[in-house]
Amino acid sequence: MAELFNFKPKSEIDAERNTLEFISKCKTDLTVFGNDLNWDSWKWPKAGNFTKSGVHSRTKDETGRLDENFIDFAKAYFRYQQGHKPTGTKNELKALRTIEAALLQSNVSASIHNLSIPILDKAAQLMRASYLSGSDYHGGRELERLAQFVTSKKLIAADLGGWRNPIARKQDTIQTGEKAKARREKKLPSEEALIALAEIFASDPAEPKDIFTSCTFAMLMCAPSRITEVLELPVDCEVEEVDSKGVSRYGWRFYAGKGFGGDIKWIPTEMVGIAKEAIKRLTKLTDDSRKLARWIETNPDKFYRHECCPKVDDDYPLTMKEACQALGQANGTSNERHTSLNNFGLERKDGVHTLNSLWKYALSRQPEGFPWVNRERKIKYSNALFCMRRNLIGTDRGISPVILWVPTNTVFNNDLSPRDSLKSNTHQSIFDRYGYLATDGKQIKLNSHQARHLLNTFAQRGGLSQLEIAKWSGRADQKQNRTYNHMSEYEMVAKAEALDTSLTLFGPSGEIDKHLPITIQEFNIMEKGAVHVTEFGVCIHDFTMTPCDKYRDCLNCHEQVCIKGENEKLIRIKARLSKVEQLYQAAENALNEGLSGADRWYEYHKNSFERLLELVSILEHPDVVAGAQIKLRSDKSFSPLRRAIESKLSKNELKNAEDTKLLDDMARLLGGGLG
Repeated sequence: MAELFNFKPKSEIDAERNTLEFISKCKTDLTVFGNDLNWDSWKWPKAGNFTKSGVHSRTKDETGRLDENFIDFAKAYFRYQQGHKPTGTKNELKALRTIEAALLQSNVSASIHNLSIPILDKAAQLMRASYLSGSDYHGGRELERLAQFVTSKKLIAADLGGWRNPIARKQDTIQTGEKAKARREKKLPSEEALIALAEIFASDPAEPKDIFTSCTFAMLMCAPSRITEVLELPVDCEVEEVDSKGVSRYGWRFYAGKGFGGDIKWIPTEMVGIAKEAIKRLTKLTDDSRKLARWIETNPDKFYRHECCPKVDDDYPLTMKEACQALGQANGTSNERHTSLNNFGLERKDGVHTLNSLWKYALSRQPEGFPWVNRERKIKYSNALFCMRRNLIGTDRGISPVILWVPTNTVFNNDLSPRDSLKSNTHQSIFDRYGYLATDGKQIKLNSHQARHLLNTFAQRGGLSQLEIAKWSGRADQKQNRTYNHMSEYEMVAKAEALDTSLTLFGPSGEIDKHLPITIQEFNIMEKGAVHVTEFGVCIHDFTMTPCDKYRDCLNCHEQVCIKGENEKLIRIKARLSKVEQLYQAAENALNEGLSGADRWYEYHKNSFERLLELVSILEHPDVVAGAQIKLRSDKSFSPLRRAIESKLSKNELKNAEDTKLLDDMARLLGGGLG
């Protein structure tokens, strides 16, 4: 019997060889994540854990790691991409995890060589199911990037370069109504929080933690920055230059995220004083810490002689009290000395420690990556604005005179909000420490990114171009501006009207007087009987002639008059707008589904929604004075009276404008108008 064999094409052999070489070079030649990186570990410090999709990234269970046939390629690809274009999101891991899951669910080996169009489609489905809207799009984009990479580098035999991400990007649509208002309020800081922090900053606090939080937030209010960018500023970040008009300008030299690179963020003139004062206070707070950092860099073999350091030789045997003094720990009583040394994991005896031995211990406890705060951005601890000694802004332990530390975004945000997850009530935010509460009596909440949203919204209101906003914010893509624009629909309309006076409020170009409020004189000389108070305003319909033509549908009636400044009635109108918006969306969905009769409800709710939106915009428009009487007209208005008249007229009589006017006049003479 003839021997059988499986023929392997040369393309597959070459792909396997290329993959092995790619993994080998990424393992031995790349230094991303450090020269001492343990390749064989499935947990990489400062990088991530190579866990399966759906498994918690911090799991200790090895069964949750990526498949043995896939993990080496995953490590190589991840290290290669982060080396060429480092990101904070590390979306490559999303793509790798979902591809591994798609391979295994397709009952094939998890080897990257089995990647195909159906596998990528399956991975995209898993991406949608595993991640929130918006995040799934970015993960799908990484799937596309990976497919193009393995094809262009000849790591697989198949050609997947034409595969495209099927997950649509989340639309940055401008929403209206109550939902949009709630979304804006969530993204923007409350006025009470801003006033509280401004007052705390103005009081020139003395406590290190209060100085840190108040000054850092003040800096966030000076330029639209991410908190991570601010916390990695060098101490010499300040820049002053004279512009082309001879005016001195002040800014900070940043290294921005999101792929923008290095840049100077110029501070608005009104905020320059605040910016300089915040930098001054922080520089003073962290001066001693930078001195320690410079000492460690230049004198790594000698103990740092701080103020409380025992004045003895470096190799002199220290008592427990002297050892605690050298480490800057509590040492007043025997119990305090035992506790302090125990907390450091050091032996609790006299004569066993020297300054030399304690210095070796102190060096081992310096932050990972020292002397660099950020190697890529060339920021060292000795030149970092936020270089601190451990517990400098803590409240429970003494400040370490020999161990460095830098605050993170978590530390900053924790001091801006209560921590509901804590079972104890020991945590106090900066607002709690100063006794500030919200108007409803609850604790004030804030986060660092809300300042960035607020400044971007200010920039949109102020009329900066999208390029200027992107540049000021440190963005490479102008489209990202939309996420940070929280102008209301009414502000958008007012801005459009300022650019083109022919535009009407929430309507097509036409006669502007259709939407202007009537004057008191016009209201007083109108032919009318008694004025009836309604829940939204007043009704000028003459009930002596005809009953209500609208069956109390007041907001769709042109005989309804609303008064600017009646806040309670405005609240009712906006509540009705919210309900109508929901009905309008439901009718639109029914129309799209082809339900019988949905078109009539759609037209009715559409007209009601547009009319209410128009009414609210006028009542809230800053140029409409309090007491103004607003009466909207409408060419789309319906009443049983009009229908009755229309049925009596022939089609030929309705063909021209004169007969349309006759129709209106007849209805008016009959007493009801066309309301």
